[in-house]
Amino acid sequence: MPILPWTEQLAIDLGSAWVHIVAKGEGVVLREPSFVAFEDRRHKPVAVGVEARRLWERGVDELEIVRPVQGGVVADFDAAVAMLRQFIRRALGHRPLLSPLVVVATPAGATQVEERALHNALIAAGAGHIVNVQRPLAVGLGSGLPMQSDDSYLLVDIGAGCTDVGVFHHGLVTSIRSFRFGGDDLDEAIIRTVKRQRGIRIGYPGAESLKREAGSVETALHNGPVHVDDVVMVENEQHVESYEIEVDEVPQILTKAFAQLISELNWLIEELPRAQKQQVAGGGIVLSGGTALLEGLDQLLGSSLHLPCIVATDPISCTILGLEAVLSDIEALSLGGQRFGAVRV
Repeated sequence: MPILPWTEQLAIDLGSAWVHIVAKGEGVVLREPSFVAFEDRRHKPVAVGVEARRLWERGVDELEIVRPVQGGVVADFDAAVAMLRQFIRRALGHRPLLSPLVVVATPAGATQVEERALHNALIAAGAGHIVNVQRPLAVGLGSGLPMQSDDSYLLVDIGAGCTDVGVFHHGLVTSIRSFRFGGDDLDEAIIRTVKRQRGIRIGYPGAESLKREAGSVETALHNGPVHVDDVVMVENEQHVESYEIEVDEVPQILTKAFAQLISELNWLIEELPRAQKQQVAGGGIVLSGGTALLEGLDQLLGSSLHLPCIVATDPISCTILGLEAVLSDIEALSLGGQRFGAVRV
């Protein structure tokens, strides 16, 4: 692919919870929550990223606060464009004269319509030529897995909105799947349990706070009750209410919620060709994504799926680090963003 020498180049990981951007030669230049706040019927975005998330947590009535990416794909096109436009300018440090080339991670299960929505949002936000990389491939590259190992690795990237899965071997990713399960589903499980047991309808900020305080699928890392300031709806108006909620049962809630993902992964493993299944048994599972930081999750998945399981060194940054590797040598990418580098035959 011919690239003009003065064309600026970016790599973008657009997630349901976070956006990461790399500028070629500069490393990661932007890490921001995937939020945008509007006023005046969306005529103008008043905040994006960290500031918009803070407004969401406070429950500001006068603003419409949007998470443009849901389930790993663009769910609100206009909000995604408004957010990406500001993030791209921040990453470059200026408004570019020429549209930059953008390497982007594509969710494993994205349909053509969803992929087109992502491309159109990037172009409307100021991007030029777009290069797709399958997210599991980016995760494998960013995890620093060996490119010439006889083993294969089952990559499980658990984001906020979805889980992307693929088998990584010799720089090639196959058996790519995407499951609509992520950190948001864990928050939903906490919300439902608190409602059922205590009759309190907490919101997502409160549930996320409880999940963070528990921090584990085994035993809560925090003992005793947690003070939760949460945003609730009362007669179509937002109010901030405070609760004292025990976190002791949260690990059990999380473990039960993971049963859905474990079932899907078990089915995927059973469907692998015999030779590939044997290779995966040697390499095992590599966990990435923010949810991978839950203590004990590697043991839970490993024991449930009967495979060795480890957490990547930097699970939150795996995807963007893999995209950075691709950005440094785009010509090495092939097979529709599923292979990087030479494959030993």
